[in-house]
Amino acid sequence: MRKLMVLACKEVLVTFRDVGALVMMLVTPLALTLVMMAAFGRGGSTPLSAIPVLLLNRDTGALGEALTDIFFSPSLGDLVAPTLVEDEAAARARVEADEVAALVIIPTDFSARVFPLATRAQALVGMDVTAFSPAMSLTPEQMAGLAQAFLESQAPAAPVSVEIYASPNWRISTLVVKAIVSQGLERLNIQIAGMTNIVSRLVAGTLQANSSAADAATTIGAVLAETVDQETGDGAADADLPIKLHITSTTGRGFSWLDYYASSMAVLFLMFTVTSGGRTLLAERQRGTLPRLLISPTSALTVLLGKMGGSVLTGILQMLILWGATTLIGAYWGNPGGVLVAIVSLVMCASGVGALISAWATTPGQAGAIGSAVTLIGAALSGSFFVRWNLPPWVQYLSLVTPNAWGIEILSRLQAGRALTALLPWLGGVLGLTLVYYAGALVGFRRQFR
Repeated sequence: MRKLMVLACKEVLVTFRDVGALVMMLVTPLALTLVMMAAFGRGGSTPLSAIPVLLLNRDTGALGEALTDIFFSPSLGDLVAPTLVEDEAAARARVEADEVAALVIIPTDFSARVFPLATRAQALVGMDVTAFSPAMSLTPEQMAGLAQAFLESQAPAAPVSVEIYASPNWRISTLVVKAIVSQGLERLNIQIAGMTNIVSRLVAGTLQANSSAADAATTIGAVLAETVDQETGDGAADADLPIKLHITSTTGRGFSWLDYYASSMAVLFLMFTVTSGGRTLLAERQRGTLPRLLISPTSALTVLLGKMGGSVLTGILQMLILWGATTLIGAYWGNPGGVLVAIVSLVMCASGVGALISAWATTPGQAGAIGSAVTLIGAALSGSFFVRWNLPPWVQYLSLVTPNAWGIEILSRLQAGRALTALLPWLGGVLGLTLVYYAGALVGFRRQFR
């Protein structure tokens, strides 16, 4: 045991005395974390704000105005900076000059084509069906005109489109504008569906053979009182938009790019460290140090365990230092006990990759090339450089053959406030993957040392 500890400590000391290794292990991941935080924003707030967008409303109806009003809604905060315009040519020129992110153009007949019932009711009886309330009472003539307007509006209408003229240099901002318009249209669809249902029920009542117009007029208040709140909601116009760019966790903390990249960069450079550590075994064999060590009263198993133990200790120290350093600049990794367990598990798994590479590679250069390739491919698959959950599901599943993916999944759950007991299946998966790596490495080492 003493020999094993001496060998392991020797590996740690050699690594931490190497300035180049320290830069790679500690300085580089910290620098990348700070760069990522600066690029994507800190804390739960989105870096997007005051997105300049132009609104050209050519519609004379109420729905066009309702759609433009969404951009001025307090629920959006300072996400967008909308401006109403009238000159389309000048507005398009501003988009082409990259002065603004996008121009939203609402066509002239937007309200008439989206909600023809309202247009026909206004033309026939001067009635605004969007202003129905339980307190209203209609005359028989008004209700008859409403029934006629309903029947005339049932003819299929040509689709209407809202144009978003976007600048190619404002890609993310354009997606935000598109999302706001889409949610606004969905909100209008819900309101229109509710009002159409109300009117259809009223019309059905007037068409009953044994119902007079006067009787139907008497019951209209009851019908409205029953359905307006259910179908449209008294506060529908004041409801917040369902669009959000803020992810909350069970800890009450918003999604933080700093948190995400602090842990993902640490896992990424852990992989560089352990694959580099595995390469030292081949380098010592090439220099003749390993054969001299093997002829001493030290078994080959002790030598291998000492080398791998040094790689594990180095990885644990690296992760602890990065955890502490990023915590000082505001990153949150989760419950300390859970983070410690996760770090030890991930380092063991990552060291298995280093052992596997060193067991099957033939030269230090070959081991270094394979280690770098495996690390970078694993980082790309697992989401070290971007949010993992934006990847296609099949890529997320495929990436679980790498320690990177398990590290991001486990640490992200800890950052979201999950208890350690809830992570036991994930920790079990890491253990299983570790055993697979070391089993493959054992076969390779037996081939080398037989």
